Amino acid sequence: MSDLAVPHTLTTWGPRRLPVPYAAHWSGEGRYGQRVSMRPDLAGIWYLDETPADRDAFGVLWARIQNTPGQGRPDFPSMHPGRQRRAQAERLCQVCGERASHNRDGWLFLMNDDGSDRYEGTKVTKPPVCLRCAALAVEYCPHLTHPVGVRSRRPKVWGVFGTLFTPGPNARLNAHVDEYLPYGHRATEWFLASQLVVELKRCTAVDLDAEFEALTP
Repeated sequence: MSDLAVPHTLTTWGPRRLPVPYAAHWSGEGRYGQRVSMRPDLAGIWYLDETPADRDAFGVLWARIQNTPGQGRPDFPSMHPGRQRRAQAERLCQVCGERASHNRDGWLFLMNDDGSDRYEGTKVTKPPVCLRCAALAVEYCPHLTHPVGVRSRRPKVWGVFGTLFTPGPNARLNAHVDEYLPYGHRATEWFLASQLVVELKRCTAVDLDAEFEALTP
């Protein structure tokens, strides 16, 4: 797919004009507002200046990151919490931000082949992709070393990925290594989410080369 043109609607970076995904985080997008602290009732975490928009429908607190794509340098391995969450929830392509590819086999997700051929129930933080952006990702993304396309007829919102906090002495918080947390978990009140997690159901591994044949340069 080396002759596939990068659409002019995509943001690019550097002399090679590398496509910058819609969901990617930029170095100039910093934190804003108050930091996470322990609630006065000692029953979880909150922002002192918290608003209803800081939590999702399941009551999970989300990381606050400015939404200013294009500011600074793209951090390709990292995703912006807000844009990642929107792309996952609305089935948008993580690269261009438009509707992801969908056919009778389901929504298209890209991942690295681990040799197991077992994709049913896989939990993913990477949102789906449209077909053209899937081809671009296979060509340009250095993290897709063994790309495989998986279509899911029923991608299900499963939970979140982020940081679990636990209370320490003098009302201080201890941050733990980032991890996955299913919605409804008892630790919800102590969790700061940064990515929405989807579980892939009714999966089919697809022949990407065959699907790419439908694309025009």
